[in-house]
Amino acid sequence: MSPNVAIISLTYHGKDSYTDITRCFRSLERLDYPRDAVEVICVENPSPHGASWPFIEREWMPRAGVTFPRLAIIKNDRDLGYSGANVVGVESAIAHGCAYAFLLNQDADIDTAFLRTAVACAEHDPTVGFVQSLLLLGNERDRVNSVGNRYHFLGHGYSGGYRWTMADARAFFASERKRNPDLEVPYFSGAAVLVRLAMVERIGLFDPAFYMYHEDVDATFNARMYGWKTVIEPASMVYHYYQFTKSIKKFYWMERNRFIVLLTYYRLPTLMLLALPFLTVELGSFLVSTRSGWWREKTRAWRFMLRSSTWRWIWQRRRRIQRERQISDRTLLRWAESRILFQEGDASGTLVTRIANPIMAVTWKMLYFLIRW
Repeated sequence: MSPNVAIISLTYHGKDSYTDITRCFRSLERLDYPRDAVEVICVENPSPHGASWPFIEREWMPRAGVTFPRLAIIKNDRDLGYSGANVVGVESAIAHGCAYAFLLNQDADIDTAFLRTAVACAEHDPTVGFVQSLLLLGNERDRVNSVGNRYHFLGHGYSGGYRWTMADARAFFASERKRNPDLEVPYFSGAAVLVRLAMVERIGLFDPAFYMYHEDVDATFNARMYGWKTVIEPASMVYHYYQFTKSIKKFYWMERNRFIVLLTYYRLPTLMLLALPFLTVELGSFLVSTRSGWWREKTRAWRFMLRSSTWRWIWQRRRRIQRERQISDRTLLRWAESRILFQEGDASGTLVTRIANPIMAVTWKMLYFLIRW
C-alpha cells in the first residue's frame, strides 16, 4: 500500500503564472502514483498583480479526482513568503493524515515516476528526512539545475552541478556512491523535495521568519542536528524552468538569513575561528556590492543584525539547537565547500574565481583541520 502524499504547490500570481501552472498540472495528470494516495494542495500568497486561484478553481478543480489528483486550495491573507506558505501547506498535509509532503515549484514539471521513486527512497531508510529530486533545466532537459545544493563554510549556497550534462550527472553519482552510499547532500533545493512529515511533527520544517532564501539550509541543518539525513534520488527527476535573476530584493534575504544560520548552528569556538575570514569576505563583498548596486541591501542586512530583538530571537533558536544537537561542528561542516561558484556570468565572479577561491581553499583546509568539536 502506497503512503499518502500531499504535493504542495505554492502560487504567487505573475505574468507567467497561468503558463507555469498549466504546464506543471498537466504533467501531474501523468503521475505514476496511486491517485487515491496523492493530493495537491495549492497555497497562494496574495500578489499585487492579481490572483491565480480563480484560474485553478475554474480549470483544474473539475478534473480533481478524475484525471487529476484530489485538489485543495488555501488562500493566505498576507504574503508569507516561501517559508511561511510551505509551512501552511505542510500543516494541512499533516491534518489530512499524509505521511509525506512533496514541495514542488509552480515553474516545474515532472517525470512520471518522480514521486514513486522519491517515496521508495524515503521508505527504504527511516532516518531520511528529505529526498531531493534530480533537478534538470526545463528548457534544456539534458542539462542539470541541481544535483543537491552546495554550502560554503561562510554560509553562501548555490546549485551543485549547474548546467552539467546528464552524462556528467551519471558519472558524478556513480563516483559519489563509493564514498557516500546514501547520496547525502549538503542541503536540498526547495524546488523539488520530499519531506517526511513524522520528522516535521518532531522538529518542524521552515522558520516562517526566513521568508525566502536559506530556509532550505536552515531546515537541512536543523534536521541534521537531530540525526535526519538529506539525500538526493537521481531516479526522481523534475524539470525546473529556472531563471537566474539578480533581483536586488533577494540580496537582503540571502545575506540576512546567511548570518542567522551561522549564528544558530556553529559552536562558539567555530565562530571565533572563522571570524577573521568572515570579516575579510564581508569587506570584500561590500566593495563588490557598491559596484553591483546592492550595497543598500547589504547594509540593510547588517542593520537587521544590530537590533536587540534580532539577537534575542537568534539566541532562543541557538539555545535550543546547541542544547539538543546530536552531531559535532566537524560532522556538520564535512559537507562545506571552500569555493564560491557563480551560476551565470558576473564580473565579480571572475575576481572570486581567480583570487578569492584559491585563498579560501587553503584557509578552509587549515581551519577544518583545527575543528575537532
